Amino acid sequence: MPQISKKVSFFRRNYFYITGGFWLGMGIALILVGGNDFIAYPYTIVGLIGAGYGYFKNDLPLEFIRWDNEKIEISEWQQSTRSYNWRNIDGINVSATNLTIKSGPAGGTMVELKGYSEVDIEKLKTELIPEQNLATA
Repeated sequence: MPQISKKVSFFRRNYFYITGGFWLGMGIALILVGGNDFIAYPYTIVGLIGAGYGYFKNDLPLEFIRWDNEKIEISEWQQSTRSYNWRNIDGINVSATNLTIKSGPAGGTMVELKGYSEVDIEKLKTELIPEQNLATA
């Protein structure tokens, strides 16, 4: 299955660990200082939940576009993978900045291609358009 991927930055990849660690650190600091327990414990709990969410959703930072003879799959930052069957796609437009998929009267998506290399965008242009034409023929 051909695929193009976007390199994900350190902060995007570890967003929930960083924010969860910040909230956890603030909660522990407030507990150690002897501050208001009404605020300290929720900070600690929110920090643990944030770090736990980051641990269990570690596959969400991946960003890719992949396709085969039956479908095209798109994964964007912090979203689950969306899949479109070729027979349901009305049109595809690949520009230098966006990939637009038209599916049905009000369906489809537009994906920003910022961060993908020029080689990857050319690969999309050369492989996706003929693939879509064959699927709808």
